[in-house]
Amino acid sequence: MLITYGVNRVMLAVRPVFSTPAEGHAGLAHAQQEKPKLPLHVLSTAEQPIIRFIGHIDKTINTRYFAPWIERLKLWISQGKTPFLFVHTADNRESPEMARHLYHALQQHIALPELEPFADEKQSQLF
Repeated sequence: MLITYGVNRVMLAVRPVFSTPAEGHAGLAHAQQEKPKLPLHVLSTAEQPIIRFIGHIDKTINTRYFAPWIERLKLWISQGKTPFLFVHTADNRESPEMARHLYHALQQHIALPELEPFADEKQSQLF
């Protein structure tokens, strides 16, 4: 039905956050309790696929789980689609850094514009 009506579907990528036990890390434990442990179905149903990537506190784990997304994002972009990638970490404090890291990893495989500064990294205009 989503394909028929051209409605985008949200893909929830939670494998990184569940890849290890929390081992006393409060933020990771909370994220593991809060996020649903569901299988990932990678299916673009319209022109703007949406991915929510729930990362781990360990950057190498995130990089490993993001690797398959690079090929999928390259495919969708080559098909003229505009994917949206929302990046989360266990406590979201590292989310901007992880978003930059994953964007630069994708940039090594496909021509993308430079990443603009995030809202909290530049002074807002006063007037």
